[in-house]
Amino acid sequence: MTILKLRRFFLISILTLFSLVLSGCWNIKEIQDIYYVAALGIDYKDEKYIAYVQLLDFSNVAKLEGARPDKQPPIWIGRGEGITMTEALNQLYKDAQQRLFWGHVSTLILSNTLLEQDIKSSIDFINRYREIRYNIQFYATNESIEDVLKTKSFFTLSGLSTILHEPNESYKQRSYIQPIQFFQFIRDSNPVGQTAFIPSIKISTENWKEEDKKAPLLRNDGAVFIRNNHLQGWLSESDLNGLRWIDEKTVRSPLWIVEDDQPVVSIVLEKPKVRITPVITNEQVRYKINVSLQAGINEKLKEISENKLVANTKKIIRDEILKTFEKGVEINSDVYRLGEILYRENPQRWNQEIKEKPFFLNKDSIEHINIQVKLVNSGKLKYQESHY
Repeated sequence: MTILKLRRFFLISILTLFSLVLSGCWNIKEIQDIYYVAALGIDYKDEKYIAYVQLLDFSNVAKLEGARPDKQPPIWIGRGEGITMTEALNQLYKDAQQRLFWGHVSTLILSNTLLEQDIKSSIDFINRYREIRYNIQFYATNESIEDVLKTKSFFTLSGLSTILHEPNESYKQRSYIQPIQFFQFIRDSNPVGQTAFIPSIKISTENWKEEDKKAPLLRNDGAVFIRNNHLQGWLSESDLNGLRWIDEKTVRSPLWIVEDDQPVVSIVLEKPKVRITPVITNEQVRYKINVSLQAGINEKLKEISENKLVANTKKIIRDEILKTFEKGVEINSDVYRLGEILYRENPQRWNQEIKEKPFFLNKDSIEHINIQVKLVNSGKLKYQESHY
């Protein structure tokens, strides 16, 4: 055998060996052959879990980078039920036609009926299943979950272009109730005695129409509050007006100054800086709240002095903070997470207050509220920046 033939034989042997050990792409699945779950909803009825999934056509989403699609992308809704979440989801697999992929779930919705059960066991599946991430949007609702998942966006945009999946842009423009991700709820509700909240959503037909037809769209209508893995209650958006001034993630939020039932000035408040200090005595723990904000005038219908404008703004903010706190006390909820502040300041006293009492706050728990407002502009007519 010549040297050339030996080399050829050796080369063929090596290539044959590599072809045996390399796996290649034998098990690859094309993306169009997989169904991507965008949202998961969980309800509870007649001692059974009901799982809803929302499937979106991502090919339409990709087209948005070029030309907009001619028609609204379809939304598919799946429904399964069982005595456990796993059984409910397995019902969906029976006739799903293709594999369901959970790695793109961006939203989790729980019904109020489910929240009345033991929440920890209800969401155990979400905690354990490896494909579902923790950084998904988290909502509660008293509406039909199926109807919520069917709600579409404006024009021919994908179902991903709603507050169900993308709430942050809307929140930046109107900051009332901060969007919550699943990991934040797990973090806030894990310590014993702490209070966590979940924004609630509803279907609204109040403000928008598609030509002459009312358009059902999603909106935040309040929040539910959870303590020790049990539902404490629900507060409406108006009940929670004070929460926006205590949340340092508030981007901008409007406020009207009214005199004699007539609007005077519309202002926008931004960038709250909050300091809450517990005042600890032998009898009880009370709290001092200090809030500073920047303000700008959006609309001015009547003349008003700057001093009066700032004074009225302070009073409204102070009243809203106090009202929201009192609404929370009525449902035994710590809406401002004062318990966490006490825990960080004085863990020993926190043990006494939280563990030995069903609820540790009352309407006298806030000792003092101090508001500082800095008027920085009046729209296009700039004020000289000053502090009042």
